[in-house]
Formats: sequence, structure tokens, C-alpha cells
Amino acid sequence: MKRLFLYILFGTTFLACNQSNNTESDPTDKITQDATVINQIKSDSLNIDIVKTSPNQARVLLENEHVRVVEYAVKPGEKDIWHTHPPRSSYMVSGGKVKVYTENAEPKISEVLTGSSSWAGQGAKHYVENVGETDIKIILTEIKGLK
Repeated sequence: MKRLFLYILFGTTFLACNQSNNTESDPTDKITQDATVINQIKSDSLNIDIVKTSPNQARVLLENEHVRVVEYAVKPGEKDIWHTHPPRSSYMVSGGKVKVYTENAEPKISEVLTGSSSWAGQGAKHYVENVGETDIKIILTEIKGLK
């Protein structure tokens, strides 16, 4: 939320300063700048880092300019916090039963199978509860720069 506020504050300050310095600016410049600020705000609201929101369940194993590898672990009865995911592959080290809560739909119960893997694009905002009886561990390989 602080980041969103800072982007809005920075964007409006930047636009105000830019308008006062350019008396003969092209009106399309302001529209382009406004769109850039709005897109940045939308992008940030879509990128809620699980490592920051749920440090007890997620930790970075490796990070470079291409990928970030995250270990995610949730114990029976445990929940993480609202987050999203960038495009990623997932490997289920140890599976179990999870309940996934999203903003726009009813919670969904899924079985996470040990040894399975998957690919997914940008993830919607959600949080997860381990409703099974086993510890769940997943290795996520997040791709940087892929939309």
C-alpha cells in the first residue's frame, strides 16, 4: 500500500513539475505520462511478493537476472497471506490438500500431488490454506521479464 501511495505521489508530482516547465508541451505527452503512471500502479497491484507477505512459508533459494527460485512450505492448518505469482514453473516436493482463496470466486480445494510439476502465467491475487494432514513443499521457479 505504501508503494502504491508513493507511485501516485511521485507520478502527480512529476506531472505537475513537468507541466510548469513546459508551457508549450504537446497534450498527448500528458496522456502518455498518465498512462505510464496508471500502468505502473496496476502492475504493482498485480505483483504482491509471497516472500515479503509470507516469510514463514516462502524463502528465496536463488535469484539472478533471469529467475528467482522460491521454496514454499505450508504445514497442516497453516495459511499464507494474500499474494500473486509472476510466470513460473512449480515442482511439488511433497504434496497434500490445499484450499485456495481468491478475490473473485469461491474457495477451491485442490490436491497437490508429490512429484508433479506445472507451468503457470501471472497468478491472480490469492492465499492458500493447507487443509490436509501433511506438510506441503513446492519449489517455484519464477521467470523474470516474461509477461
